[in-house]
Amino acid sequence: MPHTKIYLSNLNKAATDTQIKEHFSEYGEITEINLPVDRKTRDPKGYAFITFTEESSAQAALSQDGKSFLDQIITVQIATEKRKKK
Repeated sequence: MPHTKIYLSNLNKAATDTQIKEHFSEYGEITEINLPVDRKTRDPKGYAFITFTEESSAQAALSQDGKSFLDQIITVQIATEKRKKK
């Protein structure tokens, strides 16, 4: 299974889909950006998922791990499937 999705954490809560796309599109074509928000407050949760068309693009985007984005040091890693609760 190709790993085309990355997970960003410690994301500035003011970050928008557009800003994320502008920043990460240099690594390849983005097919989806998921920027979760709190159900009650509608405030961003401070993390996001980006899906690229190519696995190589996701791998290249890992170079942003530990770098500053919108004045915060972000963590970038390959997204893994959420574990099912037993």
